[in-house]
Amino acid sequence: ILDVPPGVTVCQLSLGSVTPGLPGDALLLTRLERGAEPLSVRIATRRGQPPLSEILQEFERIQREQREANACTERRLWWER
Repeated sequence: ILDVPPGVTVCQLSLGSVTPGLPGDALLLTRLERGAEPLSVRIATRRGQPPLSEILQEFERIQREQREANACTERRLWWER
């Protein structure tokens, strides 16, 4: 049983593989909320899309920039970020 507090949404990004033991070939985005069935979306990384390593690097960059923005105390600068 999932015990997510009311008003909280959990989003999880996982690296998945169709074949056990092989490097991941898909991202799995899962959303968990109290009172709702978990929702998972498979994000394929096939030809024509950036390599998975590029996607993960971009995600890390976004997280880093978000942490920097959250630490900003000047309102104007926060909005610019």
